[in-house]
Amino acid sequence: MMAGAWGLEIDKGRIGLCRARLTSRGLEVTQGMSLPLPSALITPSLTEPNVAEGRTLSDELRSLMKKAGCKGGPVVLALPDTSCRIGWQDFEALSGTPSETRQLLCWRLKDRIPLPIQESRVDYQPLPGQGSGTRLLYLLARETVIAQYEALVASVGLEPAWIITRGVALYRLQKTAGIGGKRLLLAPGPSTLLFVYTEEHMPRLWRVLPWDGHDALADQKHRAERVLRELHATIRYLRDEMGVGEPDGLVLMGEGEDALAESLRGACELPVHTMPERRNGLRGELLAPAGAALLRQPWRPRWISR
Repeated sequence: MMAGAWGLEIDKGRIGLCRARLTSRGLEVTQGMSLPLPSALITPSLTEPNVAEGRTLSDELRSLMKKAGCKGGPVVLALPDTSCRIGWQDFEALSGTPSETRQLLCWRLKDRIPLPIQESRVDYQPLPGQGSGTRLLYLLARETVIAQYEALVASVGLEPAWIITRGVALYRLQKTAGIGGKRLLLAPGPSTLLFVYTEEHMPRLWRVLPWDGHDALADQKHRAERVLRELHATIRYLRDEMGVGEPDGLVLMGEGEDALAESLRGACELPVHTMPERRNGLRGELLAPAGAALLRQPWRPRWISR
């Protein structure tokens, strides 16, 4: 039986490496480790360089690989949410080749992003169930930013076969829980607070906010209050602007979130499902690497890759 694929998360203040697979019993994590990083080593940005002191960061990655039992090879790399841009575009009809579709998507995006489209790397996948038209979920990043991360992981013997974001990894992982209906995924992380609203696992809203999760000295009470404010703002937007009403429940993803889950249950009167579940051996800080590893399946789209 295959041991599973490797997923690597690099974010402000943290790196994590995990080997995971889906079995008939559900998600199985076979190896994994995370390490804190000096926050100055990674500065997530869509337009500016992200990696400082590459040699120091390479040493940290080698230490992580040794502790996780990884000897190198292909890996799915999950970058900070704000290092890329994710969104969707709707088309009445698409009949060209994948290359032609990408060119059409780039033409659509060229005046909507804060960098020249010719300096960007773009990939996409169609979303099903959009009626007569086609909705493309896209992921975009600056070529020089992606090149920094590719060079970094290559320097320690890893091959970045797929490059995604933390949010894409968590969205993939959440789908393995088999929770249908209208769900709002909520995920405080090292550098972003993520909200993803889905209907029967299809994303309808993707909201990324700056967050200080990498700062161990931050005021936990202030964090909880801000989560509640942003949660209510997101639910109001779903109701008033999108007209979809309230979600059937929340999916809270992250480590050490038990107290936050109780606050959410009391504040919004919605069912709250928490991930990770202790039964599958997955620690909260390995959620994104595990979700990334699950994208290393032959049938999955490549996302950002050459």
